[in-house]
Amino acid sequence: MGRGVWILVFAVLVGAVGATSAYADGATGTTTTTATPTPAYARLSPSFLPESCVGAGEAAIVVPGSRVLALGTPASARGPSGYPANAPIVAFGSAAASGATCKTASVTLESVSLFGGVVTATSVSATHGYGTVTGLQVSGSPVTLSAGQTALLGDWGEVTSARTVGRLTAPLAVVLFAQHGSLPAGTTILVGFAAAPEPAARAPKHQNPSSSSSGSTHHTNTTPSAPSSSHAQTAPAQTTTKAKKHRHHKRRAPQPLTARPSLGYKPGHYVFPVNGGASYSDTYGGVRNDIYDGWHHGDDLFASLGTPIVAVATGKLSLVGWNQLGGWRLWLTDGRGNSFYYAHLAGYSRWILDHPNVKAGQVIGFLGRTGDAFTTDPHLHFEIHPQLYLRLGYDGAVDPTTYLQKWRTVWVPKNEMPQPAKLKAPVGAPSQEATVVWHELLAARHLLGPRKSHTLVVSAPERPFSQLRILEAAVGPSRIAGFIPTAEHVSSASDTTVWWGSGTGGAFAIAALSAGGFFLRRRRRTAAAQTSS
Repeated sequence: MGRGVWILVFAVLVGAVGATSAYADGATGTTTTTATPTPAYARLSPSFLPESCVGAGEAAIVVPGSRVLALGTPASARGPSGYPANAPIVAFGSAAASGATCKTASVTLESVSLFGGVVTATSVSATHGYGTVTGLQVSGSPVTLSAGQTALLGDWGEVTSARTVGRLTAPLAVVLFAQHGSLPAGTTILVGFAAAPEPAARAPKHQNPSSSSSGSTHHTNTTPSAPSSSHAQTAPAQTTTKAKKHRHHKRRAPQPLTARPSLGYKPGHYVFPVNGGASYSDTYGGVRNDIYDGWHHGDDLFASLGTPIVAVATGKLSLVGWNQLGGWRLWLTDGRGNSFYYAHLAGYSRWILDHPNVKAGQVIGFLGRTGDAFTTDPHLHFEIHPQLYLRLGYDGAVDPTTYLQKWRTVWVPKNEMPQPAKLKAPVGAPSQEATVVWHELLAARHLLGPRKSHTLVVSAPERPFSQLRILEAAVGPSRIAGFIPTAEHVSSASDTTVWWGSGTGGAFAIAALSAGGFFLRRRRRTAAAQTSS
């Protein structure tokens, strides 16, 4: 075997030694790919939320139509904990608690992680449900949220700072727009929560029981209203003389209803109220200070401004016009006497202003942000008032989430899209704000410029029910754009470094191979020249 062959063999051996050395170096401390081991979480013990107050709980899971699941309640000192323990939806590195009463109880959670790290926080601290969130990240990107602000989690949910759901309040919450894992759409997860006590129903006391032979007389008239006006909050009926004697007894405010009665038709009879669908979560029963009874009577359906709004059922429209809180709003009553309330519209379909009878899926208006939603993201506030609860007036609204999830979605063809129309809003700020939203509607529907639409303006009717008080979403800042998660990857150049070696070993191996190849080619040329001669 010639000298060139031996040099080539030697070069290959040196290259192999260099590669082995480089691989060993990378495995012993120069690499940055070493993963941090996942903590071993102890299982958080779940229980149903008690009727009494909760000053500090570690987490709560609110599933629509189910009892609230409380985790780590009451809060206490814990190490790494999660629920469920094997693949935690909620997890934290440690917990500390203090205080004894509901108003003084506090909890602090460190290294919080939701949905396997999609949402993380350095710490969550709260006293009686109100507190701070530090080091918040969404998919690894830092996020700063003020109270009430939200950040999207892809197309399936949102994270919110300082949220109240029913009688629960927490500084950090995640709401699901769509099913995620085993949790259905509308689920809310609250971290570091507190809960107000469940109001107890109390029978009125009577100072003169002998004057009445049949139960309580301290009540209002419960005769059902006519379907066309069933959505109005009925004025207090005249009470009897005996009832007037007991006015010193404080009447408990009506509470959100838990029942989900049938509307008399199969779910396929109804249509989702927003053309093409919308993003929404279960906010029914949430605290609202701008409403006389203090709670949210429906759901807010988010979509682009100008999105067509359709009739959920075949029926008759009423109260088409302006409301201080609802802005442009209307009511729809179906053939069974169920009423549906729409609020914050940008405008109406021209057709419905002269034709109150509509069919399911017919465009009746366009999604907007009028009323007290003027500074919020465009959305439709939607309520369901079953005929069964007409006697309760406006407080006969039920949670619409479970109904909406079963209703079919329609897409109205462009050739069937009506022209928008607006009514004349009250003078002052309502008129100015309605004009702004109207122009936004025209721009969204591509009706400005050469294709100006014929603006139909009609005088708004007088409000037939001066006591009508309608719930709208609380004013808050706009949403924050969603974050797209990124994954680390290694370039092809760095991959080859492992095999060719690094530092002086790699350079020597390359030089040796080059030299071996040179001598081998020279030897072949010399042998060829000798043969030819």
